[in-house]
Amino acid sequence: MTSNSEPTRNSPKHILKLSIKEKREFLDSFDRVFSDVDGVIWNLVGNIPGAAQGYRMLISAGKKINFISNNSVQPLSEYERKFKAIGIDVDLDTLVHPATSIVKYLKNINFNGLIYVIATEHLKNILREAGYEIIDGPTKILKESATEFARHIISDEPVRAVVIDVDFNLSSAKLIRAHIFLRHPDCILIEGATDKLLPIAEDLDIIGPGPFAQVIADSSKKRLITLGKPGKDLAEMLVKDFKIENTKRVLMIGDMLEQDVGFGKECGFQTMVVLSGGCKLGDWERETNLANIPDYYADSAADFIELMNDVNKSNM
Repeated sequence: MTSNSEPTRNSPKHILKLSIKEKREFLDSFDRVFSDVDGVIWNLVGNIPGAAQGYRMLISAGKKINFISNNSVQPLSEYERKFKAIGIDVDLDTLVHPATSIVKYLKNINFNGLIYVIATEHLKNILREAGYEIIDGPTKILKESATEFARHIISDEPVRAVVIDVDFNLSSAKLIRAHIFLRHPDCILIEGATDKLLPIAEDLDIIGPGPFAQVIADSSKKRLITLGKPGKDLAEMLVKDFKIENTKRVLMIGDMLEQDVGFGKECGFQTMVVLSGGCKLGDWERETNLANIPDYYADSAADFIELMNDVNKSNM
């Protein structure tokens, strides 16, 4: 029988404030962890103290750890270097981020066509290496002339997919060109990173790619195929690719309410937010979407060190 009552707002529990019995039950409740990277393992300043050791302790306890990021700006070689430096062995084939997810989606639908890309050179190169033909631009400053502007944005090239992710040289001309390509009924719209705001320093956020992707979706009336967190398309792909049968046995850890917690809830996972990145203590109290409120929280992933030690001592 379905209840018609509104969902209740539950406050997340700090993992170190649980009783010993609750700590043990929490650790026993999940077999796999999906974790964000930026703001959880490291940030722009450096590695987050103790986070890597916290994850190594989870791995030693038999938990499977997979990393999932909205950051496809950073090359895979840089991910590999950073994980190696902190002593975490990561199979890059299982690292989930927008560039690889977009390629996987295109292969799954047997896409064959020209792609217009608004993104970094790194993402473009991953698409090229996967065998896809892409176009981009305009990349130069255009004269303030309607004729000149039209010459650079209007074309009859057979674009059948528009991909948008982080682009440090985004312009109105690129957005308008994407809108024009999407007028074709067979042209699809794919979004990578969805972040509305990107935290880059203490008390400093910048506009992320999400709002620009939404502008294109609204103007073209196309469905956004979202392959970054918290996209439903990515959630379905993740559960299928990792052959997850019981989603409640998975814990999603991140530092953002919408991107990480919301994504975990979309997947049916348990969720935990850390306060070492974009989320601050009590942010969930102002959150209007109950799906973005975590089950648990911690100051950082380093809290797993104390939690594991507490449980281990109680087992002696």
